[in-house]
Amino acid sequence: MSQSTADARARLTDISSHFAFGENWRSFVDTVDAPALEAARRCLAKLVTPEEMRGARLLDIGCGSGLSMLAALDLGATAVEGIDIDPGSVGATRTLFIRAGKPCQARVASVLDLDSGPNQPAFDIVHSWGVLHHTGAMWQAIERASALVRPGGLFVVALYRKTPMCGFWRAEKRLYAHGSPAVQAAIGAIYKSLFALGMVVKGRNPMRYIREYPARRGMRWRHDVHDWLGGYPYESVTQAELADFLSPRGFKLRRQFVSPPGSGLMGSGCDEYVWERRTG
Repeated sequence: MSQSTADARARLTDISSHFAFGENWRSFVDTVDAPALEAARRCLAKLVTPEEMRGARLLDIGCGSGLSMLAALDLGATAVEGIDIDPGSVGATRTLFIRAGKPCQARVASVLDLDSGPNQPAFDIVHSWGVLHHTGAMWQAIERASALVRPGGLFVVALYRKTPMCGFWRAEKRLYAHGSPAVQAAIGAIYKSLFALGMVVKGRNPMRYIREYPARRGMRWRHDVHDWLGGYPYESVTQAELADFLSPRGFKLRRQFVSPPGSGLMGSGCDEYVWERRTG
């Protein structure tokens, strides 16, 4: 490895340049209850069927709070492992598993440091929800993650859909991620006010939306807003770009849950994809 390559890798894996996701996840873990876990199970089962999950060995890249790992075990996976670049996220995952009374295999690591060599086992399912677009090297991260899927296994990934406003949000996220608490509070207040106003204009009740938000993925609205506003580094992708990247690498699309790109004025959601690695 050349010195310039090593320096670039060091920059990408230096969490001081990233948003403090771990702090957000530590706060979120304190709110996890039975309905939140049920919502996580339901969302994961939408992506991976019970037959596909049963007996599977799953790697969760960017494990965050550990909620998806716990849901996978409940859905029939026999072993789950998690990695995250942020020690706070790994700590949150371990806390969640301790409370659930289950052993936890989670460690601090970057997907960019993984490879598919003999010392890296292949998994039945590699899962990474809303993570790889925050690495600062999204395509390299997708390549590293997908290479850990065994032939016939599944690559389950959620990535920000590309919109015309991606340039604006990249700049906003950089400001928010490195801003003082006062700056973050100001940006958050503006965003939440505009979001609520937009819902009222559309004839929807923002308070009801926020109250019912945990039923979506088990998440809390305030944690997701903080995550969205500060999620830096930030990249995004179209369906066609992802297909052009993964198809030549031996993957075929099993299922997807995508939305039209829209304007991106209030942000961009994640499109969800399940890719199967061909056996031949």
